Amino acid sequence: MQSDRPPNPLTRRFVTWTLRHGRVLWTVAVLLSLPAAFRTVQLYRNLRSELEELLPRNAPSAVAIQELRHRMAGLQYLGVVVDVGTADKLGAGEHLLDDLAERIRRYPRELVSDVRTGFESERAFIERHAVILLELEDLKLIRERIEDRVHWEYGKTTGTLLDEDDGPPSLDFSDIEAKYRRRVGGGDLVGNRFSNPKLGLTLLLVEVGGFSTSAKQSQELIRRVQADIAALGGADRYAKGLRIGFSGDVAISAEETAALVGDLTLSSVLVIAAVVLALIFFYRWPRSVPALFLPLTPALVWTFGLASLPPFRITELNSNTAFLGSIIIGNGIHFGVIELARYVEARRRGSSIEDALVLAFAGTRKGTLSAALAAGAAYASLVAMQFRGFRQFGVIGGLGMVICWTSTLLLTPSLIAWLDGGRLHADGFGARRRRQPMAALASWVGNHPRAIVATAGLMTLLAAWQIPHFGRDRLEYDFSRLRRRDTWTAGEGYWGKKMDTLLGRYLTPTVILTDSEAEARAVTARLREAAKHPPLLDLIASLRTYDDVLPPDQDDRAAEVAAIHRKMTPKLRQHLSDVDRRRLDDFLGDGPPARVLPGEIPSVLTTGLRERDGTAGRTVLVFPNPANSWWRGETIAAFMAGLREVAEVPRSMGGRAARVAGGPALSSDIIGSMQRDGPLASTLALIGVMATVLVVFRRSLATPFVIGSLIVGVLWLLAATLLLGIKINFVNFIAFPITFGIGVDYAVNVMARYLRDGSQNGRHDVRAAIRGTGGAVGLCSLTTIIGYSSLLMAQNVGLFLFGLLAVLGEIACLTTAVVVLPAVLLLVRPTERAVVQASEGDASRSAPPSETAPAKRSPRALP
Repeated sequence: MQSDRPPNPLTRRFVTWTLRHGRVLWTVAVLLSLPAAFRTVQLYRNLRSELEELLPRNAPSAVAIQELRHRMAGLQYLGVVVDVGTADKLGAGEHLLDDLAERIRRYPRELVSDVRTGFESERAFIERHAVILLELEDLKLIRERIEDRVHWEYGKTTGTLLDEDDGPPSLDFSDIEAKYRRRVGGGDLVGNRFSNPKLGLTLLLVEVGGFSTSAKQSQELIRRVQADIAALGGADRYAKGLRIGFSGDVAISAEETAALVGDLTLSSVLVIAAVVLALIFFYRWPRSVPALFLPLTPALVWTFGLASLPPFRITELNSNTAFLGSIIIGNGIHFGVIELARYVEARRRGSSIEDALVLAFAGTRKGTLSAALAAGAAYASLVAMQFRGFRQFGVIGGLGMVICWTSTLLLTPSLIAWLDGGRLHADGFGARRRRQPMAALASWVGNHPRAIVATAGLMTLLAAWQIPHFGRDRLEYDFSRLRRRDTWTAGEGYWGKKMDTLLGRYLTPTVILTDSEAEARAVTARLREAAKHPPLLDLIASLRTYDDVLPPDQDDRAAEVAAIHRKMTPKLRQHLSDVDRRRLDDFLGDGPPARVLPGEIPSVLTTGLRERDGTAGRTVLVFPNPANSWWRGETIAAFMAGLREVAEVPRSMGGRAARVAGGPALSSDIIGSMQRDGPLASTLALIGVMATVLVVFRRSLATPFVIGSLIVGVLWLLAATLLLGIKINFVNFIAFPITFGIGVDYAVNVMARYLRDGSQNGRHDVRAAIRGTGGAVGLCSLTTIIGYSSLLMAQNVGLFLFGLLAVLGEIACLTTAVVVLPAVLLLVRPTERAVVQASEGDASRSAPPSETAPAKRSPRALP
């Protein structure tokens, strides 16, 4: 028979105190939960989905976005694309968009600032002022070409040509036309609409009321548009077979957030159902569900409430921390699972309620406290990151682990006693128990320790050999691989390509913010030169400044046009072919160019150039070339490196550097934060977990076994990511510190059980540790795996990869704790095998041993 060391008197006094004052403790818990719940609701009401909320407030891109939002409106679009299929249905598609546009124009100005189905006003303006809008250098180039032709004609007339066979210099200005056509885009559009019969597409552009990366605003806009489409009778009312899709920044934000929320909502329902069933199956006691979940409810609101107070002062949640509630419950339940399993085991053996609670508390206190501190340390390591999304994650997660353990410690005993009420006893419960799977596992480990250790050692060596290959190339730089699965076949990815093909350019620019017109001109000049060389070569489609629509040198340009007209003498014109003469007349006009006046410039051409206070000319809009490579981190990083280098130009003028704002800037800073902070946070998490184990087990021989188990599990996890080709991204990265914190939990609890109450005649019983705690540890891991496995059904690829990585970490750490660690103990401490063999027969014929006999040795002193 096994025997346990009796709990010390202090432990019994504490349990008795919690039972005696259970009503008071729960009353205080409920009263404290009321203000905490209010603060928790406030946090969720202040949920911020803006991308910059994930970055430090002083990150360059976050600062620039705030300045842009303060200075500018617009610059972001929702595209409503109609695929008509065949050209004969194009009119029906345009009719649909016209009716829809009338409804959207009634939306609030803060939601929509402009609605367009074409570019009639821009085209009229450009055609009226085409010549004066040409850059002075291009006008001079036109004059030089005409002069070359004049000289050739004169030489031909006088017979002084050196080589008449070369033919006359061309007056083809198609290269200059193409340059400006690229800036405007839409060269293949027909008429004044965003329509192309060859492509079978027509487009409606909705300009949002202000620059924002908020998914909430995007979802509200799309919801309204969808409702109006339905109110119009849908696409089929206009023509059978019309298809409607959404594109642009607004659609991306709404689509990805909807997928994220939908995935997590589905996973939450599946997880709750699966975990409840697992708990009932394991304990054979339906009341185990409230016994475990009720103490976590106040702990959850206490966590968020405390995080909102000084010194943490977290006043809003972001897209990373919004789902921490379910994570805290999923991890915090582990402490109750271990304690309840020990309680049920004691009750099954016939112990009274109070004795069972005393034994459960005494036997699990050290292991669960170590697990709580280790998990808290792993979460807290994220505070070292500049990435604000993970810093908040670290604060709330670290507090949550400690508070959940404390709540379990204080509230669970009286709740279990009330729920039990004498219902759990040997005759009514234990008789129905069948042989536990952990008993079979314990027997298998006891019979094959050498084979297990040899296999684990070989796997560990192979994993360690792979680790040098785990470098920065394992970071995921292709953001397109993190979008929802169906975006490229039916979502924004599909419709966005159609819109880009239709327009021939991206709509949303990256904005360079300066403090004066002179700085903007200097930045533009340097940027035009930089665009001719790497890294900006082929990345920039066009630049737009206020000078492009209201040239400051109109007099010089008009003089140059006049000079060109003087060169075009009637004699020269008669030598031109009808085609060249018509091209030149269309290009230059037949008289003095009309001056551009500020009041006649269409507002669409000054979006992003004219500020809220009416100031203009202090920004530079950079439109990127359409390409799939914009989803790749390397392209984004190269683009931003080039722009930020150019943005330093104002410093040479005595000013501050220009600020670069936009999606690429935010993405670049996120990549930089991951490269800089990811290894640091992971290292700190591992160090924190190891330090916690050292503090709890001190200089006990248990320490190297527990830490070794964790390290082996982490090595296996890293090797699995390499073997499966999983790359680390800003979504699944957090699986590593979480694995460190939760993974050590299993080894700690197995070792704590082994040390405390696995003794018999002065020897510790590995098999009893597996059989007694392995089931509860396995249940903890199962509940976690269930939670993470639900993410494997997610549409969002980032969530899927997070779930996959976390499941791999759980399996690795559980295996090392419950299988490899005991096998190593059997080999390192040969006397353990004799204990296993001696108890093998008893374990197969009888119920688990009593927990009432005293132990003869201190659990710290391993023989």
